[in-house]
Amino acid sequence: MAKSQPPADAASAAWGAVARSPAEAHDALDKVEALGTDLPLIQHMTQVMPVPDFIFGGGMLLLIVLIHAAAMRMLTDRFETSMQALGPRGGTWRPDLLMGVVVLLMLLLHLMEIWVWSAALVYSGLVDNWRAAGFFAANTYTTVGYGNFVLPDGWHMLAPIIAMSGLFTFGWTGSVLVEIVRRCQAAKGLALRARQRDRQAARSPDDAPPA
Repeated sequence: MAKSQPPADAASAAWGAVARSPAEAHDALDKVEALGTDLPLIQHMTQVMPVPDFIFGGGMLLLIVLIHAAAMRMLTDRFETSMQALGPRGGTWRPDLLMGVVVLLMLLLHLMEIWVWSAALVYSGLVDNWRAAGFFAANTYTTVGYGNFVLPDGWHMLAPIIAMSGLFTFGWTGSVLVEIVRRCQAAKGLALRARQRDRQAARSPDDAPPA
């Protein structure tokens, strides 16, 4: 009689299958899920969130958050440098221009993260063409909803994980944008006050208002 595969070997085989292709991982990961058949709680948890969805989706969510963290740090560092270069006499339109550039860069960052999800769906074999993958990833990432398009059987819980990644990154972007708007408004206020002081200093003593 053949010996049963130890739990460690089953887990190792599951991880190797996920590393090769998430679309081929179900057979190996079923062995991991079978380890919890004697524990009802674990069995119910794996039915709600299958192991392949958790491993693949969780890994991709972590990657998206790391990409977002690196990009937001570079963006905020560059913004701080630009704000210092403006100074109190930088004009009232330059902070608005700088804020517009920041918003554009944030948009490009989110589009890149949608592309990363699309690439994961295509290269894993879950979606067979880039247009459908991009449409699904964008609608799910922005929590709009994915319409009639659904992932293959066994991978439906991947969609909520994509949505969670969008919630994390959009929340992060929103908090940074609030601070950037505050800083730009403060810079415009300094520029207006500096302009008023310059006008008052340029007045002749005869035109100066009485004390």
